[in-house]
Amino acid sequence: MNLKQLGYFVAIAEQRSFLKASQLLHVSQPSVSAQIRLLEEELGVQLFERRPDGTVLTPEGRDFLVHARNVLESVEAARQSMRAHHAAEVGRVAVGIPGSISPILSLPLIEAVQRECPNVRVKVVSGLSGHVYQWIIDGTLDFGLVFAGAAVIGLDMDALLSEQLVLVARSRDDVAQWLTPAGEVRLADAARLPLVMPGRDHGLRKVVDDAVRRIGIALNVTTELDAHELLTEMVRRTGCFSILSLAALRVGDGNAPVFVARIVEPCIERRVSLAHASGRPLSRSARRVEGIVRHLLREQLAQGWWTTATPLGGLAR
Repeated sequence: MNLKQLGYFVAIAEQRSFLKASQLLHVSQPSVSAQIRLLEEELGVQLFERRPDGTVLTPEGRDFLVHARNVLESVEAARQSMRAHHAAEVGRVAVGIPGSISPILSLPLIEAVQRECPNVRVKVVSGLSGHVYQWIIDGTLDFGLVFAGAAVIGLDMDALLSEQLVLVARSRDDVAQWLTPAGEVRLADAARLPLVMPGRDHGLRKVVDDAVRRIGIALNVTTELDAHELLTEMVRRTGCFSILSLAALRVGDGNAPVFVARIVEPCIERRVSLAHASGRPLSRSARRVEGIVRHLLREQLAQGWWTTATPLGGLAR
């Protein structure tokens, strides 16, 4: 039994004629007759009786007509419902973005959603990557960007890009003696400089701590400060140093520019992934906003300034 057979059956019942039904459906009469025979064989009953005054339903046919119409009406209602969803995304979508990526993504995301999805209300929450994890799991956020090097229970993650961290200095002169011929700085040298860094529970700090631990040294952290926008200002004012993402320096605030050098031997890498709760499918609106996030990140990479970032498979979708 299929929808085509049910449609043929209802048309014949309403037209009281195989010929008129076939003309209405723009299908040959033999094809209609063949489908009704298959339907009757499957059901094990005769549905129609041919009489001189037309084709009429048998008692079994009258009973089956009620079911056939219900099925066809339900299918059409489902189609209409899906068309309505396709026509325009609606609802509220909450997105988490870590502080170091927020400067390049938060405002462009809000503007893009307002422009492309006017019926969607987007809420952008900036916070530590660890907090974003928890907010996604408990349902406060629909999805978010996180820094993930391994699987997290309760989350499905899609790796978008990998980026290398940089040393931030007030000027090139402040760090010139430690620069390699390629203009980079070795991790061992960067770690010994007086650093202003986020606290130990911060995702970026954990990545840096893990990197220096693997080469058997410790960071010389003289000040802890979690606000990314203040870390750069602290470097400008005091002449100390910091280790940050290049994206965190992307806000033009009118202050004097800082000097950055990629950290090498080894590089400090972290992976940016898009995460949502396992077993809780995203709404159509959330999927649409997720697609905008991917597009905006691709745009940033295409501009050429984010030289420390490499796209991964998740950014191709």
